[in-house]
Amino acid sequence: MRFHWGDIRLDGAVDSKLTVAHFMPWSGIGGVEIATLRMTEATKERVRNVAFCLEDAHELRGRFEGLGVETVTYAAPEPSLRHWDRYYKASQIIARNLKDIKTNVVHFSDEKAAYHNSLAALLARTRNICHLRVTYTHLSLRQRLCLLPVRSFIFVSREAKESFPIALAKDRARVVYDAVEVPESGVIDAGAAVRAEFNVPAGSPLIGMVARVSPQKDYFTLAVAACDVLARHPEARFLVVGDNSLVDLNRRHYAEVAEKLKELGISDKFIFTGHRDDVSRLISVMDICVLCTHREGFPLSILECMAMRRAVVATEVGGIPEIVKSGVNGYLHQHGDSKELADIFVSLIEDPEKTRQMGLSACEHVRQHYALARYVDEMSAAYNDVMR
Repeated sequence: MRFHWGDIRLDGAVDSKLTVAHFMPWSGIGGVEIATLRMTEATKERVRNVAFCLEDAHELRGRFEGLGVETVTYAAPEPSLRHWDRYYKASQIIARNLKDIKTNVVHFSDEKAAYHNSLAALLARTRNICHLRVTYTHLSLRQRLCLLPVRSFIFVSREAKESFPIALAKDRARVVYDAVEVPESGVIDAGAAVRAEFNVPAGSPLIGMVARVSPQKDYFTLAVAACDVLARHPEARFLVVGDNSLVDLNRRHYAEVAEKLKELGISDKFIFTGHRDDVSRLISVMDICVLCTHREGFPLSILECMAMRRAVVATEVGGIPEIVKSGVNGYLHQHGDSKELADIFVSLIEDPEKTRQMGLSACEHVRQHYALARYVDEMSAAYNDVMR
């Protein structure tokens, strides 16, 4: 009989939890960070999670600590052959941190985390996993070298796994879909309050997008589509929930998007909330949820909206078609096709019953295929396998 971590040992005692160190390579809070926060919350009964956060990631560190997750502050080593001594010494510092907390598994939250910290994990002699949440079709030589120490890879979609430019043995790669909890019907009833907060008239169709305002998201196509929708339904409003000021990249892109909306003459029809902690409350008031994007791995925002019984419209890129079956539990539009996107919006606005039924189908799809218990079991299996 094979005994794994967390099993009863032969002497009758119970193994202590594995210690998993999660490396966060960004200072802001986006999809990677939200997914990792949810992961640590979901697996806390099975593993001891420790989050390694950058020095200026104050809000992210606070979010982890609010969940009871231990945190370690670190400075990311910069891989360099020319400055090898500096890179090696910086990696040694992190390796000591990993040893101090008795790390069993290093979980790199994305490729960038592995890029900076794989040498540290190697020096600490830990097992390691790299979680790839976007599609990579090309990797530089330096990226490939930094991924060499990685033992196992988790992909968020089949498309991300099949597109990965490094050939991996079957036992080194797996797909683990993210998961969300499906709220009970009627748990959130904040429609009137949210509309009042943002001065959205009662009865105005509200189209919402939950995503940071960054160049990865295709806000320009959404803006042109909105212009078309407003020509036919001028009472419609667009609600964007996501950071547009905390990170320099997002702040700069927000200025570009705002200029585009001004150019189109529809600035007053768009509402940007910035980063919010009450995302579910805001989703609950949206009539239609959209994710207009250039590339995507497996967006949690779509699952959240579907779980909230919202009709979803999304760009047919990355792993999105693995979630959304167009015409069944949502709608897909071709990348960059603003007219197709606008026509889908209008069809849903003009047929509220179809919109409602689509939301119910979306919720049932999430309930059947993206359950939290399944996700916890699959993550546990990933840690178990890498520890063999």
